[in-house]
Amino acid sequence: MNILNKLKELDLTPNEYVVVGSGILEVLGIRYSSDIDIAVTRNLFNKLQQTGDYEEEERYGKIFLKKEGIDVIPQLDWDKYKTTTEEAIASAMVIEGLYFMNLDELCKFKTALGRDKDFKDIEGQPHMYATQISDLSELMI
Repeated sequence: MNILNKLKELDLTPNEYVVVGSGILEVLGIRYSSDIDIAVTRNLFNKLQQTGDYEEEERYGKIFLKKEGIDVIPQLDWDKYKTTTEEAIASAMVIEGLYFMNLDELCKFKTALGRDKDFKDIEGQPHMYATQISDLSELMI
């Protein structure tokens, strides 16, 4: 999946979303991601929900939107993770005009999730990301 192209096709409103999870890892060439998890503001969530283009799925007592390998998250923070969607957007890395959770925040997020696959992603950080970060200037605008 080419995450950059897929996100550009979605044409999401700038400053109203941030790609969370492993999406940034694929963009940086660290590992493949099979889906795109996007945390959005309440305003954008309502707009996307009204299009009828997304399936609704209840998880963790919240409604998520799903479409073709894309999961839209209505609220980023929970009891183990305190960063709000708006805070994650404000601190996002912007690559080719697209918003991605910054790597420090990603480590906190994946630690809070606490799954084996998340711990594997953050193992060795910051060394794992060091060479990738130096190449960001080519991608970021």
